[in-house]
Amino acid sequence: MKIKNLVCGGILITLSTTQAMAGGYITNTNQSINFLRNPAREASIGIDGVYYNPAGAAFLPGGFHLQFNWQHVKQQRNALASYGDLFKYNFGNPSSDGYRKFKGDVNVPIQPSLYFAYNRDKWSFQAGLGVIGGGGSCEFNDGVASFEALVGNMGMTTLGQAFGGYALDSYVKGRSYSFGLTLTAARKISDKLSVSVGIRNVYATNNYVGHLQGIKFRNALSGDIIDVPTSYSLDCDQRGFGIAPIIGIDYKPNRYVNFAAKYEFKTRLRLKNSADNSESLNQLAQTQPAFRGYLDGVTTANDIPGLLTVGAQISPTDRLRLDFGYHHYFDVDTKQWMDDNVGDTDELTAGVEYDITRRVEVSCGYQKTMYNQTADNLSDMGFCLNSYSFGFGVGVKVSQNVKLNVAYFQTNYDDYTKNTAVSSTTYSRKNNVIGLGIDVSF
Repeated sequence: MKIKNLVCGGILITLSTTQAMAGGYITNTNQSINFLRNPAREASIGIDGVYYNPAGAAFLPGGFHLQFNWQHVKQQRNALASYGDLFKYNFGNPSSDGYRKFKGDVNVPIQPSLYFAYNRDKWSFQAGLGVIGGGGSCEFNDGVASFEALVGNMGMTTLGQAFGGYALDSYVKGRSYSFGLTLTAARKISDKLSVSVGIRNVYATNNYVGHLQGIKFRNALSGDIIDVPTSYSLDCDQRGFGIAPIIGIDYKPNRYVNFAAKYEFKTRLRLKNSADNSESLNQLAQTQPAFRGYLDGVTTANDIPGLLTVGAQISPTDRLRLDFGYHHYFDVDTKQWMDDNVGDTDELTAGVEYDITRRVEVSCGYQKTMYNQTADNLSDMGFCLNSYSFGFGVGVKVSQNVKLNVAYFQTNYDDYTKNTAVSSTTYSRKNNVIGLGIDVSF
């Protein structure tokens, strides 16, 4: 039956998603507690410059520099959906007005990152390790709107005028991690200019799990409950490895101003599947192209886009620093599931940092993220929304060589309503992060 194929096709479409916390579609830029305090890090001079401004890290004092960051991320992805009056007919969980909210919860208890730099004379040798994409799982305990709508439509098609309702058990969860190890060498050309070159090694691992089972229909004429014996389940692991060069430059024309730029080349990622799907799903894949990307042994493209960052830091006084930055993600240049529906992404950042005393500094900042996408790029689980973020925090030197950083970061998203001939869905998200970090120099 054609409608059965549509039900299963919905599983794979909605599971093609990413878990980016801050940054572009699949890039995490929240890589340090300093960023949470002030996301305008593009021209900053600090140990987290190993990620944000590697050329600028060459201007750190000679010796060893270490930083460890811990972040706790909570996010909610909601879809308030209506397919006419269809959801009123779910006799297991009826909707009074035809609308139902489908909640997806993201919980990342630990998102770590670690940075190292050794500076000697004009050279700086650096290493960084972090979760540069993904970073958690998104779980829909009640499935998603397209699951339920397709089951309801299947009941209508099967029973016709005798259709008296439906019930189902649906569930979907996507998990995504991209671990990045960055190795960089930077050199001071002069007291005002430095350059850097590095390479990032990325290991990506994803898992997609979902089921659609316990489907029941009610015959309105006889009152009988009809059990649908067929169930469908998906369990697909993906693994892949990629490499990307990174180049940077930092220029300080005088004591008051610092300029910096960095370009991360595209990371070509090809993910190999290892799947343990139900046989019913594998059989449908022979005729339904949507399933083939999740079959055992299949390779899919999931590139990380190139990223250009430029920034300036202005220091009117020794205690005050004003930061400004711009990001451009070259999404159109990548091969991934969404590439036909997106243009390049832009971000603007601004922030301020002030030294209250020689030991205590406070900072706050702002980031605006602007996606260039069509409505077709938004689905039940895979949706990114334009947003603005703010963060604030404090850094405290507990000794001459040790500094603690504490911060809070929140992202506010613009709701997006997508209307089709048969449905209306309003997508919304909530996101907040707390973080703790420690810097050590010797």
